[in-house]
Amino acid sequence: MRSLSDLFRYFVQLGYVTDDIDAAAAYLESAMGTGPCVKSYASSLGGGRPPASASDPRTAFVVVDGRPADEWRIDVALVNAGPTNLEVIRPVDGAVDLYRDAVRPGEPVTLHHVGFVVDDFDEASAVVAASGRTWKQFGDNGTIRFGYLDMRAELGHFVEVMELGQPAERWLAQIDAACAIANCSSTNPR
Repeated sequence: MRSLSDLFRYFVQLGYVTDDIDAAAAYLESAMGTGPCVKSYASSLGGGRPPASASDPRTAFVVVDGRPADEWRIDVALVNAGPTNLEVIRPVDGAVDLYRDAVRPGEPVTLHHVGFVVDDFDEASAVVAASGRTWKQFGDNGTIRFGYLDMRAELGHFVEVMELGQPAERWLAQIDAACAIANCSSTNPR
């Protein structure tokens, strides 16, 4: 990877925000015709700290605006539309203004970010730093290492870059399987 555009090679996700995760999931399922959304309530990455070195064990954490978040909870709904993963996030508590600030109250979903997969998040982070930028938010939940670039001025939305570990790959395959059972013709590109 040499430039920011190298981060955008493997598109995987459209990310949305909402103030009602159940209404957003119902909207995607009924109005948009997706399969059933897989929902997770009060997911938390708050309280953890980034590893001090590469040899430190991985623990869940999130850093927002350069500071580890003590509290960070969101609700999430996921479903696939063909090869594209649709993610809906409802900010719940803590350092979640990155999502909360984009919510349009009463609207089922609002575009927030476009997500791309990379093979090496450390290499992606070096590209981000070399471009003179920093992650607005980054973290690790034990299966996904991710970072958000604030590209609202240039593109109108955030860009999420993520490295998927084996458990995340299996989880996405489960979402694909749920979609296949619902006959919504999904194929995960990775």
